Amino acid sequence: MTTIFRFTSALLIFLFLSTSSALLAQTYERAFGIELAPHLGGRRLDGTGLPFRQVELQDSLESGIPGFSLGLVFESRAGKLGFTTGIRYLETGYEVIENGLNGPTIGADYQDEIRASYLSIPLDLNFHQDITEKDRASFTLGMAANLHLGTTTERTRFLDGVNQGTTTLPEDPNMPFRSILLAFNTGIAYDRKLSEKWAVKFQPYFTFFLQGNLQETFNAFNRNYYQTGIRLTVKRVFL
Repeated sequence: MTTIFRFTSALLIFLFLSTSSALLAQTYERAFGIELAPHLGGRRLDGTGLPFRQVELQDSLESGIPGFSLGLVFESRAGKLGFTTGIRYLETGYEVIENGLNGPTIGADYQDEIRASYLSIPLDLNFHQDITEKDRASFTLGMAANLHLGTTTERTRFLDGVNQGTTTLPEDPNMPFRSILLAFNTGIAYDRKLSEKWAVKFQPYFTFFLQGNLQETFNAFNRNYYQTGIRLTVKRVFL
């Protein structure tokens, strides 16, 4: 699977670089944009070397949490083909709910919320289709390089179902977080021109991290993050 991911990553990067240079030479529309993208985050749990029952149990304790990204993007289009790049701040993660043997309302329990933050640089190809003079749709396929900024864990303790307060756990020096992760991006967008200079775009999207958040470890849990959400972009258009 790692070989497939590497091949796919290399292919998409090659396509982006080869088409973006050609598009810049013949561009008839460029735009800078500010975007906000709320999402529901999730993770694919991997437990290489661990018993299946242990992985299955841990998976049942975890679930995704809401997150968001904020970004500045640059778009270029020539005919039906275009590209997007820029910089985004991404915050995503998951939660772990650990109940005692007596259930969630008896005894001591806790809930951990793990949030990871990344600086993301997208390299996306866009395939455009004009609907009217002001309305167009597009399909996006691309990659993103994500620089790990930090991961925090907030633990909320319960006693007999009553909240006892939340604390931030200290960083574990033995957690070898991966510094740079590649991700796969896709989405379908609706673009509306408000005037000759301004436009707005709505894009339901899906992003999947191709690598686990930890460096390669054996007999330990690793997680591939993913996000499903909607990007809202306000663009300043230059013809």
